[in-house]
Amino acid sequence: MELEVRSKIVQEGDVRKKRAVLIKEKTQHSGNLKLRDQIMQKYKTVMITGASEGIGRSFAETFAKKGHDLVLVARNESKLQELAIELKTKYAIEAHVFAADLIPVGAAQTLFEDVASKEITIDVLVNNAGMMQVEKLHNCDIEGLNRLIQLNIQSLVNMTYQFIGPMIKRGSGKILNVGSIASFMPTPNFAAYGASKAFVLSFSEGIAEELRGTGVTVTCVCPGMTETKMLSHAEGIEKYIPSFLKADPMVLAAEAYKACMKGDVVFLDKLANKLLVQWATHYPRWFVRGINGIFARIK
Repeated sequence: MELEVRSKIVQEGDVRKKRAVLIKEKTQHSGNLKLRDQIMQKYKTVMITGASEGIGRSFAETFAKKGHDLVLVARNESKLQELAIELKTKYAIEAHVFAADLIPVGAAQTLFEDVASKEITIDVLVNNAGMMQVEKLHNCDIEGLNRLIQLNIQSLVNMTYQFIGPMIKRGSGKILNVGSIASFMPTPNFAAYGASKAFVLSFSEGIAEELRGTGVTVTCVCPGMTETKMLSHAEGIEKYIPSFLKADPMVLAAEAYKACMKGDVVFLDKLANKLLVQWATHYPRWFVRGINGIFARIK
């Protein structure tokens, strides 16, 4: 009789524990849904530049998966249309296509006006468009070099300038700028690219402070080497990079999305990249510069 009573008590205790776990899980799920609804209400539509391939395409898929409507920007209209159809079908979201070359000085303003004419409100701007040139400065194609500077720096600043005003007026918005671990150190053989990404990091941190208290946040994502077309076309650099340092663009985009939604100002992916940046910023600049120069000459 005593054993039966004890057994009954134990069973009732187990039931109560299971019930408590279920209630906790239900509460957490409800909380997650509520948080997602809040995010979607404030940050419904996302513009992504350089969306036709690479990290930009991964950003498009990541935001679409979370339920955001998209405004896709790149030069290749056919690729954008294919991506838009794919994401609309897969995730039941809206996807608008704007084929544009962002290098000309007035391109950002023209794009802003085109989007406004269609009464589309941009809640999140992802400045992803960029290019790399791997060559010693004295051997490089000067026209390509100027396009790099215009796209990586001028276009990013102009895009931010155009779209940030309405965000401030609404009291909410997010800017996600794509930098690089090259933002933190000199990069011989692609010096202009590294310098342009250093600009992106400094610019992002500066305006993040300017915008403090406005409801608009700025996140600079600084990935390491990512397995994209840009890396495969980087004059053989890819073969010198260990696999553990290469990032999957979809994994990177998913982690960057979380950082953006949290309002983190600087985001580094992968432990190896974080350690590399710690090394680069801890040691004297002459030492870091010299080590990078040795690796550049080995190539």
